[in-house]
Amino acid sequence: MILHVVLFRFVESASPLQVEDARRALTALRGAVPGVVGVTFGPNLASSASDWPHVLVVALEDFVSVERYLAHPLHVDAVAKYVKPILGARLAADAEAP
Repeated sequence: MILHVVLFRFVESASPLQVEDARRALTALRGAVPGVVGVTFGPNLASSASDWPHVLVVALEDFVSVERYLAHPLHVDAVAKYVKPILGARLAADAEAP
């Protein structure tokens, strides 16, 4: 299993509704994109939360599933409509889960 972890910083003008819309769009990808086993999106609970206030964790079957997820039209559409308009910065990493 691969964990695709994305840390987000949204622009100051992003409303709570816009962040919630992004959360809904991204979490809806579970079951809609082959290979996606789980999706979690929420506030960063770490002490560094002020640097990266929001976290997305996508659990995928394997690395091929990561590539398929990133290129999938539903993911591309969700990012374009709900994430990019409010995105200040993002940091992503993929790691193998035990």
